[in-house]
Amino acid sequence: MFGWGPKMAWLAVAAEPRLVMDALELRDLGSVEPRTGLDLAHFTDDRVVVVALEKWTLVAGKWLFRWQGIAALSMRLGAEVQYFATDRSLVMHRWARAHGQDVFVSDEEALVDERDVFQVAAEWSVDPRELPVAALHIAAAPVHE
Repeated sequence: MFGWGPKMAWLAVAAEPRLVMDALELRDLGSVEPRTGLDLAHFTDDRVVVVALEKWTLVAGKWLFRWQGIAALSMRLGAEVQYFATDRSLVMHRWARAHGQDVFVSDEEALVDERDVFQVAAEWSVDPRELPVAALHIAAAPVHE
């Protein structure tokens, strides 16, 4: 078991990992031990981890804090896409869910904290704090100037 906690942004996508990676223009760098992959995703601006579960593909990393495009990704894949981000040092706690052009975004004015983000993730798809996998993929995110 492994997982991630606060100070992370991630997507949960109801699609096959290869489709998700192609849609996000991610370059697969291969399998990696979870701790190494999470460190790279957390401490670099251009690496993400990709985790395949039964129904969901999770993509996590610092790169996603500035990512936008939940509706576009959902329409491209024809799948549900969920976005989560939490960082108490930035006082940022967000979640959003898209089915095509229909997007639900959390109320950023509400008093929420990281526990709320993980609770919503658990209700909608997957709580990433404990995942039943022994390895994951590391991928290079595109750099757009």
